[in-house]
Amino acid sequence: MKKTKRHTGSRPDRVGAEPIAVIGMSCRFAGGADSPEALWRLLIEETDAIADEPPPGRWSGDHRGRDRAAAGKTVSVAGGYVADVAGFDAEFFGITPREAADMDPQQRLALELAWEAFEDAAIRPDRVPDTGVYFANKFNDYRAVKLARGATAITPFTSTGDVEGVIANRVSYFLGFDGPSMTVNASCAGSLVAVHLACQALRTGESALAVAGGVQLNLIPETAIGLSALGVLSARGRSHTFDASADGYVRGEGGAVVVLKPLRQALRDGDRVYCTLLGSATNNNGRHRSMPASSADGQRQLLRRACARAGVDASTIDYVEAHGTGTAVGDRAELTALAEVYGTGRPPGAPLIVGSVKTNIGHTEAAAGMAGLVKVALALSHRRIPRSLHFDHAPAEFDPAATGVRVADTAMAWPRHDAPARAAVSAFGFGGSNAHVIAEAAPAHDPVDDSDVSQRLVVLSARTEAALREHAHRLRERLVRDPDIRLNDLAHTLATRTAFQHRISTVADNMGQVVEFLDDYLARAGDTEGDDNEALNLLLAAALRPGTVDHRDLLHAVGRLFERGIEPDWTAVTPAGRPVSLPTYPFQRERYWAGPQARGEAPGSPSWDAVPIEIAATTRISSPRSQSAAVAASGPTAESVDSIAMIDDSAARPVAIASSDPTRSSAPGVAALAALVTTELAEVVGIEPDRVAARQNFEQLGIGSVHAVELSARLGARLGIEVPAAVIWGCPTVELLAAELHARLEPANPATVPPEPTASAADPRPPVQEEALSTAELLALSRELLG
Repeated sequence: MKKTKRHTGSRPDRVGAEPIAVIGMSCRFAGGADSPEALWRLLIEETDAIADEPPPGRWSGDHRGRDRAAAGKTVSVAGGYVADVAGFDAEFFGITPREAADMDPQQRLALELAWEAFEDAAIRPDRVPDTGVYFANKFNDYRAVKLARGATAITPFTSTGDVEGVIANRVSYFLGFDGPSMTVNASCAGSLVAVHLACQALRTGESALAVAGGVQLNLIPETAIGLSALGVLSARGRSHTFDASADGYVRGEGGAVVVLKPLRQALRDGDRVYCTLLGSATNNNGRHRSMPASSADGQRQLLRRACARAGVDASTIDYVEAHGTGTAVGDRAELTALAEVYGTGRPPGAPLIVGSVKTNIGHTEAAAGMAGLVKVALALSHRRIPRSLHFDHAPAEFDPAATGVRVADTAMAWPRHDAPARAAVSAFGFGGSNAHVIAEAAPAHDPVDDSDVSQRLVVLSARTEAALREHAHRLRERLVRDPDIRLNDLAHTLATRTAFQHRISTVADNMGQVVEFLDDYLARAGDTEGDDNEALNLLLAAALRPGTVDHRDLLHAVGRLFERGIEPDWTAVTPAGRPVSLPTYPFQRERYWAGPQARGEAPGSPSWDAVPIEIAATTRISSPRSQSAAVAASGPTAESVDSIAMIDDSAARPVAIASSDPTRSSAPGVAALAALVTTELAEVVGIEPDRVAARQNFEQLGIGSVHAVELSARLGARLGIEVPAAVIWGCPTVELLAAELHARLEPANPATVPPEPTASAADPRPPVQEEALSTAELLALSRELLG
């Protein structure tokens, strides 16, 4: 392509707001685009990721109909669907199964994408608390799924799992961010509005770092039926953006997240920069002929405002990732505005190039602007513009040569000229809200000098052994596929990630040795044994007698201690490197879904039979379950109780404490209470009772304040006493809580509680041993709980 010279007039090239760097990205879209790298492959390979119908089991019934006015019908059910909307790694995020089932899957998706974006940015979330979180959301289909169960299926987690504002708050809570946290609903402009707000917060110092994202999942047919009736869906099931035959858009779903930081700080910190955001603007169309219709006047104002805030001449923009829904009215308004603002005053032979990712993955609505931004960041990084699919020729009234605008009807190299590569992204909502962002290629960074020492310590970790093996497999595949990754950058990037319980490490001189190590690890059955004392001795020798320990041996020692849970000062262990894109954490997803109640099942009842709990030979606490089975005092088994997703509200009544002697009653023993606590705790959490250990801290089960309140209410109702929620926090294990409940029950009937019999020669039976904690055990547990 011929190199051209830009016309910038007498003004400087740019005088505007402080640039903001995009330093991390994540995404999940149709076609297996579950990472920025996968999305780029999809774009370059010109993949049409649209399916003609939803995945099996997504919707019930056939809702297709040719007539847009037909009740309950949509002209198309085609869409850019992601494969799994029910799967979630609840354990990774410390969320109980029961709460996870009540969470909008868009909340779950936001959590996973935020984590992946920070790993891509090579930043540990716990080290950047001053971070703002801005997410976009439009529809909440899961609310309808949950409401279909009826009011009696409402749980303590229904509200927090339902409210759109919690999408951003979940991310802030889990990652420990104390900056601004909000969910934006500006319809299809939402995620770019979120970016705009995030950049504003960074420039004004509200936060040092920011996360912006958008999520969209299409879970029910009713939403599509409504959009079909509105007349915006394509009957052909494809988005023919800017084409003369355009008849609407096809829906997509998924989400994307970017991590943002002021450019000066990003360069100082050595961050990898995908692109910079020079400026942005938002507005509303105001009153015009129809609220849902696009407005060329509103868009012209928006584009000019964004260029002014970015401090750039409109003619210096090379490419615009258009909103480009493929509706006749919307395309006409957008092309008109682009031609008037960006198409005029351009050098000969250098038209504005426009395209839309919607032609690949569909219109992801709340996440649409974010999808466009990730595409632009990748295109600027690779200096290549992907083809915009399903375009044959422009409408007759639009002349590309006269307007200075060209649709990207073929893939092309980025235009060459003597100024920075620049692009823009648009997103418009059917309520009239609009957003536009100006982006520029990342500045050249100073090369990182290689150390004189060739060996590098390469580490990898995960929460479980299964996740670690999957992580190792993904990393191996990536290294084989991309041999250009530098060993120094690999070691640096992996060292910046959060270290989990299960860990492996190796010392390597080249990438081939890393791949060989991963092959060996994947082939063996378990962990390899090592000498921790030897590792400590090597480190001690290196500290006391510098230069006497071989560097490779020293790295092996550090790696050994890392595997044992000790984390070194990585700046001293690993020379500086550049963050590179590597496989992110392999979430171990399980299905969580608010399914309908079984036929004939009473509203609000659990999905299994009730089971009585045997307390002792003379005492019995009968839980509100059927009398068809019994569980020993040691606790219920996995075979007798299944996991639940709904509260049995009808069961909240006092428990009858019966005795084999009808003339007296007694408080249950500690073992009996432990069995009761185990059962109730399992129901509150939503797991099988055999997964609750007697001395396991409740925090490890994901217990929060809401769980504690419900557990205290359940126990109080079963036992007929008041159990304040504070007791749950003060006694955060089954063993401690059972002992406390026993102490609270003992004074209830002091006259009727017989003394424990003493052992004698005439009585061969051994004395009954209560499962109480000793003082030493209580002190040890207290120290553990207090850290």
